[in-house]
Order: sequence, then structure tokens, then C-alpha cells
Amino acid sequence: MKSLILSFSNNLVNEDSFIPNKIGLTFSCVDVCEKLLKELDYEVEHICMNKKNIKKCNACGKRGWGICGDEHICVQNDDFNVIYKYMDNFDLYIFITPVYFHEMSESAKTFFDRLKRCDAFNNNSYIKGKNIVCIACAGGSGSGTEETLKSFDTLNYFLKTKMAGRIPMTKFNFEEQKEVIKDCLSKIVN
Repeated sequence: MKSLILSFSNNLVNEDSFIPNKIGLTFSCVDVCEKLLKELDYEVEHICMNKKNIKKCNACGKRGWGICGDEHICVQNDDFNVIYKYMDNFDLYIFITPVYFHEMSESAKTFFDRLKRCDAFNNNSYIKGKNIVCIACAGGSGSGTEETLKSFDTLNYFLKTKMAGRIPMTKFNFEEQKEVIKDCLSKIVN
């Protein structure tokens, strides 16, 4: 089985990081998921979406629908179409976003807005019926995780995927939630 982790944070733990938090919650979750998936004999790939060139949806064309509604690709020439087609190679997707202002990160919103446009009405979807696990990482008090997970519920509804896990993660519940991630991934395999 093959899994794809898409993360939506710039907070890499390295010397070039401009963010003072050297142990970012989003990338800590990426590390946990990679380790657990490997233990379950999944092939794992991680794409840091903030390192990709993905522009906002222009709602182009007639009534805001360009070729995305009929041809299921985006007219914009950036990394979106490549990643969207690449998603066909995987059985499981894990989406991990930091929570900003009670919402998923701007890069996550940008990607998922375009993904919904291209895939929601696609009868030959790459994604339909596949399992997704969604993790909302709030570095502060933890408020905003539920609103972010509700956005993932909407994504799940329109993509017709299988919500295998919706996990609120904070710096306070990180250790306990690692077990929730492990249980969630184990159930998918079995």
C-alpha cells in the first residue's frame, strides 16, 4: 500500500528556518505519521506543499468554472496539475495543516479549493473512495482545530473520499494523539 502525506507548513526544523519554534508541531506530526506508516509496511511519500508553486483559484471561465469542471484539470500552469495527477498513485492520503486564525493554513486552502474544483464532479476521479486522514495542528491553545477539521469534512464530502481519521493536535495533547494516529492507521490496514 502507498501513502502520500501532504503538509502545509513552512516550519521545517533546520538552520534556515525563519520561525523561532524549532520543533514545529506540523512537521512533528509528519515524522510520527511517516514512522507509523513504515511500521505498517506502507510506502510513504511526503510533499511539503509550501515548497510548491500553487496559485489561488481564479474562478475563471463562464460562471466561475473554467476547464476544471469538464476536463478536470486547471488552466493555470503551476505545480497543481502535476500533484493532482500524481495522487492517483496512492491508496491513502494524510493531510496535515497548521491552524491559523481558526482555519487551515493559506497554502492548504489554496490547494484544496482547486482540488475540489477539479475533482468534485469527476467521474474518473483519482481520489474518490480512497482513505484520508486529516490532522489540524494548533500550536497555541488548540482552539481552531474543530473549525479546521470541519473544513476537511467539507472536502471529504465533495471528493467522496473515506474519512478514516480527523485528529485535533496541540502541543498539549501531542503524546496522546500519537496513539490516536496509530490506532487510525492500524484500522485502515486491517
